[in-house]
Amino acid sequence: MNDTIVVAFSNQKGGVGKSTFTVLLASYLYYVKGVNVAILDCDSPQHSLNTERKRELSDVENSPHLSEMAGELTAKCGRQPYAIVPVKLEEAVDYMKLYLESEDRPRILFLDLPGTMNNIHVVRVISNCDYVFCPMAADKYEIESTIGYCNYIREQIITGGQNNLKEVYILWNKIDARERTELYHEYDDFLELLNIEPLKTSIPSSVRFKKSLSVNPQKLVFRSTLFPPDKSLLRGSNIEQLADEITSIIGVKYGEED
Repeated sequence: MNDTIVVAFSNQKGGVGKSTFTVLLASYLYYVKGVNVAILDCDSPQHSLNTERKRELSDVENSPHLSEMAGELTAKCGRQPYAIVPVKLEEAVDYMKLYLESEDRPRILFLDLPGTMNNIHVVRVISNCDYVFCPMAADKYEIESTIGYCNYIREQIITGGQNNLKEVYILWNKIDARERTELYHEYDDFLELLNIEPLKTSIPSSVRFKKSLSVNPQKLVFRSTLFPPDKSLLRGSNIEQLADEITSIIGVKYGEED
């Protein structure tokens, strides 16, 4: 059995896409690429991802259309939905250890964390991750906040030793195609001076990232904990490219669990 890789999309600023990327990557890798994943929902007390899963299960139960889709997906991929476990932030590291020591441990364990660094439990959880990816838009305040966040992680956690964290990366998010590409190259050069590496993949600004599962048969699935993103909506979203780049970085190969 391969070792579990612990991954978090994290930032001290809210609304940057942490939970969205967690769900999209987990669902794409699990339902499409066959990678065994699980999510620890550590964003207490609201536990938004666990709440999302419960709502989706209720929708599937009460919607003939979604129920049929769920049956077809189970028959196709031969697996039940991946686990989403709500845990108190202060108990997250203990739950992580339980997952890492279990016989049916996932290949990738995603963590959904609160948007703060002013919490000793958040620092402790991040210290026990293998990789952290920080979504960031080209907004002055957001850039300054995210760079400060990444610097803290590098200086206080990675270089401090005695932790599992190997690297922290920037993920450019909400890219406006009308903006000059040179602007992002300038930002990337600045990040390089700070020894903060941006991913090669960037994510465009699109309303599709705000769409959750709907009982309306006319609406395609994009973000869902129970279904993979629809192929037609994946095009142009760069989620496939993001999954390929992240799995390459963390050392996970598609199909290695077969």
